[in-house]
Amino acid sequence: MSESQCHNTDWYQLGRREAELYAMQSQLDQYTKQCAAYGVRPDAAAYQLGWDDGNMEYRQKTGWGGGPG
Repeated sequence: MSESQCHNTDWYQLGRREAELYAMQSQLDQYTKQCAAYGVRPDAAAYQLGWDDGNMEYRQKTGWGGGPG
């Protein structure tokens, strides 16, 4: 992440997009390390909430993990 991204990211939306569209595992640890170089701490609570919401959407769309398909 660039310094600008670290400062301006909508952490909720990033977490949601990664889980819902890409079925990615949480990347928060990586972002925390990258943004620390710029003195920025990601909004972990917002990211995790977004990731949880996106993961639920992904499971519902795909039926993965027993969710409705």
